[in-house]
Amino acid sequence: MRKPELRIRYFWVVVYSVIGFLLGLPVYLYFSPNLAALLVPLVFSGGMFYYSIRRYANWGFELRDDHVYIQHGVLKKVYSMVPYVRVQHVDTQRSVIARLLGLSRVVIYTAGTRGSDVSIIALSPEDAREIQEKLRDVAIESEDRDAV
Repeated sequence: MRKPELRIRYFWVVVYSVIGFLLGLPVYLYFSPNLAALLVPLVFSGGMFYYSIRRYANWGFELRDDHVYIQHGVLKKVYSMVPYVRVQHVDTQRSVIARLLGLSRVVIYTAGTRGSDVSIIALSPEDAREIQEKLRDVAIESEDRDAV
């Protein structure tokens, strides 16, 4: 099982810890004369720190013989299997933050309903290009097979 690039874990740790601290800050400000109230933002920040570590640990993907397997989620686990015969097209995307971190995302569009598309996140641009080409090749090879 392949993991996202390690840079995304560090990014998530910083962002989620700051968000946790900011969520706990109003409680501290409300009870500001009480120093024990300072623990609330720190506990929230610690909880979000743990969440970001678990998010990275639970994220993985694998290109198998006949399908792409993706798993992710902390509170809600998601296991996706996309047969190559269902792949319509594959995009590589890079948001502004992803470009700053040197990361890309591969989006796999499938035949079916609107919510059936899946993404492989936090890849190096070279890995994203390689995965996109591999998915293109296996989707073309599997065109003659039945999707069921």
